[in-house]
Amino acid sequence: MTRRNLLFARALVLRCPHCGGRHVLRHWLAMKDACPTCGLSLATGNRAGAYILNLFTSEMLLMVVLATVVVRSWPSPPYDLLQWLAPLLMLIAPLLFYPFSKLVFVAIDLAMHPDAAPDALVHGEVKKPL
Repeated sequence: MTRRNLLFARALVLRCPHCGGRHVLRHWLAMKDACPTCGLSLATGNRAGAYILNLFTSEMLLMVVLATVVVRSWPSPPYDLLQWLAPLLMLIAPLLFYPFSKLVFVAIDLAMHPDAAPDALVHGEVKKPL
């Protein structure tokens, strides 16, 4: 597995993308400021990018669910169900994807800047991953 794949795999299982350390979330909607294992700052970075990634993922899920329901129930789609399902899904999906999008965006940052060298002032001294 390449380094980049490892970064994204760790982020998708809600671990520190840099070292794989656990317990990087305070709770579902808040990350700790730094990884307790390697000290990588998780509080900095492009938060707008993580929000865009979260919104994009939620919108794609909505489109797939709506298209699947309409195609499978054609010629008489359940418009009453869709009228409630779409807004409900758009409220729940971003909350479900939030921690994943934040950690995936940290992984994107680390993949673009290996060893956090360009961001040393922001990330501070980072221990080498295990």
